Amino acid sequence: MIAVIHCIFIVGLAWWISKKYSKEYTGIFWLGLIVKLVMGSALGLVYLYYYTANDTWLFFQDANALADFGKKDIVSYFEFLFNDVAQNDLTNQLVNNQERSIFLIKIMSVFSWIGGNSYWVSASWFSFISFLAAWYLFLIVAKQFEHSWCAAAVAFLFFPSVVFWSSGLVKETLALAGIYFISGLFLKFIFDQKAKWFEWLLALYGFWIAWNLKYYWTAIFGAVLFTHVLIYVLSKRSAFIQQYKIVVWVMSFVVLCGAVSLLHPNFYLSRFLEVLITNHNDFVRISDDSGLIHYYQLEAWWGSVILNAPWALFSGLLRPFFWEASGLMALLASLENLLITLLLITAVSRVFKVTTNRLLLLSVLMYIVLLCIFLALSTPNLGSLSRYRVGFLPFLIFIISYRNPLLTYFSKRIKFLQS
Repeated sequence: MIAVIHCIFIVGLAWWISKKYSKEYTGIFWLGLIVKLVMGSALGLVYLYYYTANDTWLFFQDANALADFGKKDIVSYFEFLFNDVAQNDLTNQLVNNQERSIFLIKIMSVFSWIGGNSYWVSASWFSFISFLAAWYLFLIVAKQFEHSWCAAAVAFLFFPSVVFWSSGLVKETLALAGIYFISGLFLKFIFDQKAKWFEWLLALYGFWIAWNLKYYWTAIFGAVLFTHVLIYVLSKRSAFIQQYKIVVWVMSFVVLCGAVSLLHPNFYLSRFLEVLITNHNDFVRISDDSGLIHYYQLEAWWGSVILNAPWALFSGLLRPFFWEASGLMALLASLENLLITLLLITAVSRVFKVTTNRLLLLSVLMYIVLLCIFLALSTPNLGSLSRYRVGFLPFLIFIISYRNPLLTYFSKRIKFLQS
């Protein structure tokens, strides 16, 4: 009964939002929402019956334990939520004790409480929040870039792995939602569009959520975004910066990356490469050799990282190939990578001919390339990488889909979704 009530509430809220914010794209709105909710449940089923690891269900188990604790002692529950003050009988019940996992479990426990400890209710709310963030960014992109609605819909609402891995009860769901809210506000700012107060609030809250769940996504994204905003503002006041803004952007970005390295212990320059290689070696030890990205003498020094970076970028973007697929999920990933390859091939010449928004293109590409390289180096397992890369994949898909002849041909046949 409680699941039905939540379903009615979600549909009612979605109906109100669609009437207010999706008059031009009603078909896309409802199709995107249905796909998102279905993928949230599908992710739970895949982890339940296909994967040996049960991350999402262990998170949910801990969230239920925390919610049950709150029903018995609400004061201590809120102390734990906001101040990390926990009693031993609570911490002993939790399977996960890693900081980012605890942060996710706290949020999940609220939905477990109001959802009657139902996995499917909690997954639906997470998926709904993720959909709203994607819809918010879709609307802004479709408005600011002419004839971009199809590319934006594919990138942010329908691309298979993006939708699947950013739905349900996993860290990526809320982390990517946070990145989307920040991106939407950023685009409004650089296109001189007035943002409402709640958009600023969503962006700030989204940054906090994304930082606590995926700090490495957020650090690179934040450095790129801040650099772009800085050069955008200064170029309006300086003819020199306006003329050489690409060069100034690169120099400023290098300086800002040094500043960002001070924000988290794992980013300290003295530790960064050590952490990267340690993560790489940990994945190698627990992974099947056939599902790994093999590097040439990868070691914790910059020369080795730079030498292996091109292969990391290539593998992170386009692997596994279909002949490397050893299971259903790997086969699906390889088919998706084939689509990405086709889009890349048909988009390359167009990307190099871009004459407007070149600084924005540089910023987005820098985020994609850096995050892809470091994820592929630290996570050489192709299966895990297909999940983690959703942090940059939707932005890549939009770039290679926008004004792409393949998508242009396709969009002419699905215009009915706009009404």
